Amino acid sequence: MISPRSAAARRLAMVREAIADRQLDGLLVSHLPNLRYLTGFTGSNGWLLLGIDRVVIFTDGRYEQQVTEQVPADLGAQFVVPRERLLSELADRALQEFTGAKIGFESQHISHSTWAKFHDEADAVDWQPVTGLVESLRAVKDDAEVAAIQQAAQIAVRALGEVLPIVEPGMRDAELAAELDHRMVLAGAERPAFDTIVVSGPRTALPHASTGSRGLASGDLLLIDFGACWNGYSSDLTRTFVLGDPDDRQREVYAAVLEAQDAACRALRAGVEAGAVDAAARGRFEKRGMADNFVHSTGHGLGLEVHEGPGLRREAEDRLEAGMVVTVEPGLYFPGWGGIRIEDDLLVTEGEARRLVDLERDRLQALPL
Repeated sequence: MISPRSAAARRLAMVREAIADRQLDGLLVSHLPNLRYLTGFTGSNGWLLLGIDRVVIFTDGRYEQQVTEQVPADLGAQFVVPRERLLSELADRALQEFTGAKIGFESQHISHSTWAKFHDEADAVDWQPVTGLVESLRAVKDDAEVAAIQQAAQIAVRALGEVLPIVEPGMRDAELAAELDHRMVLAGAERPAFDTIVVSGPRTALPHASTGSRGLASGDLLLIDFGACWNGYSSDLTRTFVLGDPDDRQREVYAAVLEAQDAACRALRAGVEAGAVDAAARGRFEKRGMADNFVHSTGHGLGLEVHEGPGLRREAEDRLEAGMVVTVEPGLYFPGWGGIRIEDDLLVTEGEARRLVDLERDRLQALPL
């Protein structure tokens, strides 16, 4: 019986097709999320030199055992673990096997100084800058990837449910963020997917404010932007609450954001331009005269990185495809008053997009004093 190919082997086959389409002979992968996606290797130092008929992975001595354990055998990979001067070893190997060949390199993921040094040592290779080659494949998730993101979202939601009952006036934003991070790890997360954002009162008008030491007070808006990482994949959710009973303006702004998110979610489906999803949310704000208070894009792709393609931003022309996982996160921000954002993680399908978790959003939730 022939065993099925690993996910890594299938992905390498797709990359090789993309390489051939660009009339390249190979690809040098330096971006660690791309390396993990293509080989399964999770070390903090690694390079992949990929040819049509060879896979060579370079790392350092810290990962000599790990790389052989994580990379599937069906890749037929060769492992190079120099004791020093890893880049020089990589350059030597490139010269040995690819002199005169056209090899792509990830120009957006390598510093100028590193590239200059490497290029000088391997100048007989015809290096060609490429952008987004692996990322374009990563944008469409397979079933296992979708399940991992969903698990990460479920962990985050569980942790939030455990934390909300302990919110009280006087608690500092930083305390609440630390408690949420702790609960996510206890619920099974590898770590928070990013620095958890907890802001309250007028500071909610800062879309991506850093969590501070402000103490919660009665009547405050409380914005929590959080996510968990599970098996390498990230979730990203936002909810806005109020301490005590919401006032009329808080209800009005929340209703506007909810309406915009509903419109964006209805527009989200395979075949639609990414910019059309942003336009759906922005159009709702324009009708209410609030468009100037929506200061960021409607969403972004989600996966091994918290922010990846596609971007749901103004005039983005990328066509959405079934299997993409994105955030939909419209918000309104009023300096001196505060802000409200609602964010969910959704799977793009041929029909109606599917939310990966069920988390209350139909009303502005009042947290008891």
